[in-house]
Amino acid sequence: MKTVIHTSLTLVLAFFFIYKGFDKIPIKLKDISKDEIVNTIIEKNSYEAPVGYKITMNTFRQSGFLRMIAFFQIFAGILMIIPKTRLLGLLLLLPIIFNIFGMHVFFDNRIGENIETGILLALNISLCLFYYKQLLKVVLIKKS
Repeated sequence: MKTVIHTSLTLVLAFFFIYKGFDKIPIKLKDISKDEIVNTIIEKNSYEAPVGYKITMNTFRQSGFLRMIAFFQIFAGILMIIPKTRLLGLLLLLPIIFNIFGMHVFFDNRIGENIETGILLALNISLCLFYYKQLLKVVLIKKS
């Protein structure tokens, strides 16, 4: 039963990130008005959310950085679908989700986004913990 739940949750996470990866491929810039930029950056001398977040994300999109992240999200999702490479996919996705969570907490700071990305991060960590015995073997390699 535990394996069925683990497999189901992993597949949900995999398909979610495959979908989100493909969603990042076309360059769709966030709408930001001149007034927003002037009021926040020039007058307030601040890059507070959401202006700083929108500028950062537009820079990531324009530079191609988000396409690289998209590739790794799709690749990790595919690895998670295949039972023999599931752990590798989960481990590959872990820093990606952690980064997404951090970006939302420190740049965006919308509570709904923080909760959503926090749930995804917690889910990924808990799915990795399913393999704790295998991970301990790698970490605790005895020296001869």
